This record gives sequence, structure tokens and C-alpha cells, in this order.
Amino acid sequence: MADIEEIRKKIMDELFDYSYDIICGTKTVINELREGRESDTEELFNLVIQGINWEIEVFNSCESFINRDTERVDKSHMAAAVSRLGKILPEKDDVKLAACLEVDFLPFLKNMKDAAEAY
Repeated sequence: MADIEEIRKKIMDELFDYSYDIICGTKTVINELREGRESDTEELFNLVIQGINWEIEVFNSCESFINRDTERVDKSHMAAAVSRLGKILPEKDDVKLAACLEVDFLPFLKNMKDAAEAY
């Protein structure tokens, strides 16, 4: 059985590798929501949300490790961001969705990348 440190290392490596893609995808979908949807914007948006959910799961599983030497991710801010997104989604307002992704989730994704890099 792998020891916990080995598992954390693998998770942080995967998180770091994935961070570039999810940050780029998030920026792309923010731009498309603001500037005009493309034919695949909805699909990209759904993939970004799935990616954010994965990173939230990683955070929830590794919170004490990610925030071990400094608070990189504030759990209450993350919960508030998820709540805001849940309220905005039914409105189908692209400008509000873009703002939520940019203000609430992009910093979270960058902080998670930094945490993985620091490992």
C-alpha cells in the first residue's frame, strides 16, 4: 500500500499539470461569455465547471496539506463562490457568469496551482 506522502505527491503533480489547462480554459470561457458565445461555449463551460469541481475535491481532500504553511485557499471564500455560482446559473446571464468565474474561481485555480507548485 502506498504511503500517504506518495499519494499526496501524485495528486499535487496531477494538480500542477492540470492547472495550466483549466486556467486557460476558464479564461477562454470568460472571454466567450463576455464577447459572444461560440458554437462550443456551452460545452467548454461545462468542462470548466467539471474541472473546478475536481479541484474543489482535491482541496477538500488535501486542505490541511495545501494550507500547511500558509493559507493559500480560504474554504469560506470557496464555499461563497460556489453558492454565488449556484444563484447565477439559473439566470443564464453570461456577463454575471463571466464575472463569477473571473472574480471567484480564477483566483482559486491560481492558488491551487501555486499550492501544487510549492509542493
